[in-house]
This record gives sequence, structure tokens and C-alpha cells, in this order.
Amino acid sequence: MATLFWFDIYQPKNWLKRHLRPSWKALQRWRRQIKLLRSRMLAKILPSAAIDNDSLYPPSSVCEATPDWVSRSGRALGAKISQVDPACTVPMPLPMTVHRQMRRQFLMDQSYDYPETFVASVPRGRATNRGLIITPDGQFLKDVSTYFHDPKLTTEAALNSDWDLEPLAEIDASVAVLATDGASLYYHWLFQLLPRYELMRLAGIDLSRVDYFLVNSQRARFQRETLATLGIEPSRIIDGDKTRYLRARELIVPSVPLGGGCFRPWMVDFLRRNFLLQDWRNMPSPGRRLYISRGLAGYRRVLNEDIVIEMLKKRGFEVAAMETMSVPEQAAVMASCEVVIGPHGGGMSNVIFCSPGTKIIEIYSPELVATYFWKLSNQLGLQYYYMLGKGHPTTLGTDYPQSWDASADIEVDLEILEQTLTLAGI
Repeated sequence: MATLFWFDIYQPKNWLKRHLRPSWKALQRWRRQIKLLRSRMLAKILPSAAIDNDSLYPPSSVCEATPDWVSRSGRALGAKISQVDPACTVPMPLPMTVHRQMRRQFLMDQSYDYPETFVASVPRGRATNRGLIITPDGQFLKDVSTYFHDPKLTTEAALNSDWDLEPLAEIDASVAVLATDGASLYYHWLFQLLPRYELMRLAGIDLSRVDYFLVNSQRARFQRETLATLGIEPSRIIDGDKTRYLRARELIVPSVPLGGGCFRPWMVDFLRRNFLLQDWRNMPSPGRRLYISRGLAGYRRVLNEDIVIEMLKKRGFEVAAMETMSVPEQAAVMASCEVVIGPHGGGMSNVIFCSPGTKIIEIYSPELVATYFWKLSNQLGLQYYYMLGKGHPTTLGTDYPQSWDASADIEVDLEILEQTLTLAGI
């Protein structure tokens, strides 16, 4: 396995990325700001210069809730909104673990708030390829714009820091925004972007009459496959890699249904109906045992994975690298499992396709306990267990203030893994 994972190359490379990326990002930010400053000065000196202010400047204000904007000023501009789901609170049974202390990330979400879902129509609205939505009166709609930015900055400060000089494409048509920040990654594509398509249908929109659908990109295999499965013709797709900023005659904006772990029943049904075999409700579980590897990933690998795999194979486990499979293949494999084990990552998104009663064991770095798949497992009737990788004893406690370092590698404690397998009856 060591020859497959190239640890001798991976770890120095990861170290370089960690230490050089902040400087690279700062350099890119300075380049953007210098370009913007130069263009803004030119526009003031030569007012006739063909530079749109909407390209030169970020939104003038931030609106926290789209329904508030529609009721306050949007209706006068022709905006409309259709609610699909009301807000609700969903109970979350705690996971099972051999650790003496439950991480607070689970404890704080035992009752989880699902926000309302809706679809808004914004005449002359603007959208970026990251799915950031701006109203015709210059307001940034925060709740429909999943925006991952430096948490130390306010939204206004982040927008000013991130703003780039992009040409504004005028689209004299209706454009439905599927694009959402982070959708270059499988998890965010599967649970943030794709369900926006179904949400429009649930809102009563005739999808055949929508002129275009804006997506972040079509570079990845899973992006192209899933759009084709939904039957969206290539001629109706606006690729965010090619059109980075647009204004449409009508912008159709579904809310982002995920909201940090909101897996509503219709979302589960939509994904299973489209990407799993049509008879999935009656599909028996043949008892497969699967370990999902991150050995091909560029970060957050299991450093002693060869030993972990050797241990699991003795218990009848197979090993899968999900990124080598099509989405339907991933769905079919997961539907056939009685046990799934894997480190936290995109491949674990496929628990959406597991049969009720499947046992899930998720392995975390002590620096990143993100509870999405616990919440999803609760919605699906799966048996969910978790364990933490090795770390200083303080990192394993309930109140450890984790760094949320998404790149942190994991070293599995084999004794804890053995105890977790025993707890799960495996």
C-alpha cells in the first residue's frame, strides 16, 4: 500500500502546501486589489471608460434573509418568493463511541434547527460562479449565497477582500442558480448544488421552461454525470468556469437546503431516486463490508492506512477509492453494505445510498469533527459510530477547541479501532 500512497512524496508536499498557501493567497489578493484600484481610478478619470460599476464594486449592503428583502423592497422590483418547507427542529440521537467523552460538536446539535426552504425570483439579479447572489438594488443575499470565507472577517469585509474584476455578462433570459460555494467538492455538489434543482420542482416551477442553469464548473466527472442524469441539456448549462459573473433578465434562486446538515426527506429521496437503482426500496443488503480510502486524496489522509487495511481485511473488508467510480457505481456499492468504515471526507457522502440498519464508523482527526454524516445517518436509520485519531490527550476531550483544519492528517489508534469494532459487533 505504501507504493500506492507515496507517503515519501505526499507528506513533504502537504507540508509545503500548508506553509506556502497563505502567502500565495495573500499575493493573489494583492494582485486583485491592485487591479481593482487601477480600474476604479481609470473610471473616475475617464467616466466614459466602458467599465460597469457592478464589476468594479462589491454589493453595497448585506441582507441576512431573502424573504425580508422580498417583502421590504423586492416586490416593488418584481421579485417573488415561493416557500417549500417551513422551519422545524429535528431531534438527533447521539452517536456511539468508545471515547470516554463525547465531542461537543455532537452534544450541541442534539436538537438541530432546519431553516425554511424556498425559491425566489429576482428580476435583473446578479450571480457569480460561486453562487453569490446580488439584488438589482445592490444587496448581497446571504442566506442563498453559501459563502466560505475567512471566519475572522465580517461578510462585508470578506466581499471587499475577495472581490475580483470580472466582466459582467448580460443574459436576456431566465437563469436558475444551482452554483454554490464549495461545489468543486463531491459533498458540496451532492448536497448543496443538486438539491436546488429538485427544490425548484417542489416549488412548482416548470423546469422545462427555465432557459439556463448556472453551475460552478463541469470539470469533474461527477459533475458531468449527475447533470446528464437529471436530463439537463448541455446547451442549457452556463459553466461558471467560462462565465464567472452574470446579470439575468430573471434570476431563479433556490435556497441552499443543506444548511450545515439539513437532510430533509425529499432531498434523500431525490438523490436515491436519481442515482441509485430504481428498486432501491426493496434492495436486500448482501452483507458487504467496506473501507473507504482517502489514499488518492491530496490532503487529510490516514497515515497508517496500510496497517488499518491489513487489520480490516482480516475481518472481511474490501477497500474502495470512491473517486475512481461513477456516481451510480458508488451508490450501488454502498447500497450493498452492512458495514462502512472511513475517514471523514467526500467519499463518506455516499452513506446517502446505504440501506437502513447499515453500520457506519467514521474516523476523525481530533482537529476536525464535522457532524454531517452523523446527522445524515440519523435521517436514514443507520447505526452511526465515531472514533478520533491519535492526538495529545487534551485533543480528545469534550471541550477541545478544534482548529477545523481540513487538511489535518489522521493516524488511527489501532486499539481504539479494535474497541470500536467490538462495540459495533463487527
